[in-house]
Amino acid sequence: MFQSIFTKIFFFISFISTSFLIAQSGSVELKDGSGVFISSHSSIQEAYNAIPAAVTQAYIIEILTAYDGANETYPIAFSLKSGTSEINSITLRPAAGNTGEIISAAASGQPILLLDDADYVIIDGRPGGIGTVADLAFENLGTTSGSYTFRFLNGATNNAISYCIIKNNTMNVAGPRAIEIGTSLSNPTGNSDNIISNNEIIGGRSCIGLAGTAANPNLNIQIVNNKISNFGYAGIWVLSSSSNITIEGNEIFQTIGFNTFNFGIIAAGFTNLDIIGNKIYDIQNTASTSVRGMQITPAAGATLNVVNNFVSLMLDNGTKTNIYGIQILGANDFTANIYYNSVRIGGTHTGGTAGTVISAGIYKGNTGAGSIYNQKNNIVLNTRTGGTAGTFHTGFYVGAVNLVGTYDIDYNVYYGIDATSLHGCWGGNYFSDITLYKAAATPNEQNTIFKPTEFVSVTDLHLTGNSISDSDLTALSIASITDDIDGQVRHSTTPYRGADEADLPIPVELESVEAKVNGNSVSLNWITVTELNNRGFQIERKSNNSDWIKVGFVNGSGTSTEPKSYNYIDQNIMPGIYNYRIKQIDFNGSITYYNLSETIEIGIPEAFDLAQNYPNPFNPITTIKYSVAKLAQVNIVVFNSIGEEIVTLVNEAKQPGSYFVQFNARDVSSGVYFYKLIAGDFISTKKMILIK
Repeated sequence: MFQSIFTKIFFFISFISTSFLIAQSGSVELKDGSGVFISSHSSIQEAYNAIPAAVTQAYIIEILTAYDGANETYPIAFSLKSGTSEINSITLRPAAGNTGEIISAAASGQPILLLDDADYVIIDGRPGGIGTVADLAFENLGTTSGSYTFRFLNGATNNAISYCIIKNNTMNVAGPRAIEIGTSLSNPTGNSDNIISNNEIIGGRSCIGLAGTAANPNLNIQIVNNKISNFGYAGIWVLSSSSNITIEGNEIFQTIGFNTFNFGIIAAGFTNLDIIGNKIYDIQNTASTSVRGMQITPAAGATLNVVNNFVSLMLDNGTKTNIYGIQILGANDFTANIYYNSVRIGGTHTGGTAGTVISAGIYKGNTGAGSIYNQKNNIVLNTRTGGTAGTFHTGFYVGAVNLVGTYDIDYNVYYGIDATSLHGCWGGNYFSDITLYKAAATPNEQNTIFKPTEFVSVTDLHLTGNSISDSDLTALSIASITDDIDGQVRHSTTPYRGADEADLPIPVELESVEAKVNGNSVSLNWITVTELNNRGFQIERKSNNSDWIKVGFVNGSGTSTEPKSYNYIDQNIMPGIYNYRIKQIDFNGSITYYNLSETIEIGIPEAFDLAQNYPNPFNPITTIKYSVAKLAQVNIVVFNSIGEEIVTLVNEAKQPGSYFVQFNARDVSSGVYFYKLIAGDFISTKKMILIK
């Protein structure tokens, strides 16, 4: 019996021990691309090493809940596997149900995960590869130089990092990044065609850094839809030798600053870069240096597109040299397209150097004589104040030395804290008056306005309030840009300026409004470029210290994409000074006002006068104009050729002014008739002919 009990106890202990060992050694599974189990492993590295050197199928490495990283040696190195492709890829992900997995270590001077010449590797942070939430976390606790979290080297191409939480702790150390797409010393492909998307990336000297070599540049990098925060120097840093880079849909911000310069995006040494639809806000530091939403210095021959971005720098930020939203620099010849961005600058400035611009929404600082610079449809609101005496805050800055190359700048909106602010700077001269600014900038900026814009909040630069359906915000349509920062389709002919296409369209775009005075009549003429749901135009007039009154209405054209011309004549106006406006009314009741910029003066006639009727001959209606030089009883009578009175047209006291009256002869036979004006001592008679 004793032997039997011993045997059972031994078997039980052996079973427990074996189960424990299996749990430790089987914390990572290798599967084929369809999810069929191949083998069990104690580490990610061991599972990757189990994949054949020559790949003929896809593989999945799944991390189980038992994984704790104890058997890893850092860096976890994914090296070259020949035969990998878009079909034969290698995916690392948590297993279904394994949420909140963290791979964390103090890998001093090393990355947590190294892609060394590895191709077609997918790091997918979603358990089971399903969902839209970043879950799998990687963190390097090291704080020394070289302590990356992810690193791409030596020709690592066609890889993707998605839905991961990536942390780094080298904010105060020069060099390291949370993710570095680095150099490729001998592989001519560079570290190209890689995608970083839908991650949360936190910390590091920079969250993402791109550093290629001239011989083997990094090409076709996509950084898309990431949340990037609390970096020491830059959210995204393009250091060198990279091309065809897309930075799109990212949210870049800080909740804490560090003792250095700070940039949402800083880029140099690239040849093609698209910065599209990003939200950059609250960039900050604790040093007495500078802050940039983005600072871009293109290489020779580069094309830069900065489109549909929100940039908001509203923090005081302590003592600073200067703060700029979008800054374009460099002496190279390149093409820059700065379109449809919304920029907001605010806070109270401390410091700065007298005679310099210490805050600007957009700063054009390039000096290449062969450069091409296009800046259109942007909105800048800069309400920053303070700074050393003699410093400047402005919406847009371009110095005299920067007016080089070919530049096309127009349809922008700039504004400061109030009407007296220096809304724009052209050639080093600052302007509060839009007329003077346009004169200095001509032929550029002729459709630019100085006007405040209403945003949802200090960091949310979607339009709100009076900026919705504001016809002054009508942009110049750019065929290649069809949607806004949210992917909302822009109106094909009357889009909004700035990054946000508001839900309510701009109903009517007026190309011009003008007025001409003819005696005591005013002829208003206007042209619409496009119309949407337009019921018509109500003409309104006011004199000094009076309210607006309706004087007429002209029907609109509903919806039209073709230019339309309109005219209204306001007649028999008393002498005085008047303002006019056109009240555009939609079929749904929405209204927009267009004010005639100049005043209209109707003068007092110098003498009494009776004009020849027109038309003459007539049938059956003709118009008779007359002038009254002073208050008088006015009598106008029509009589026939034998002196018989036919009709009295006017018999009343008239104030000084120019008038007209119509004679309808429908009940009178053809013949010669006369009309006579009697006004005090003034008497005048004219002949007219009726032909039926």
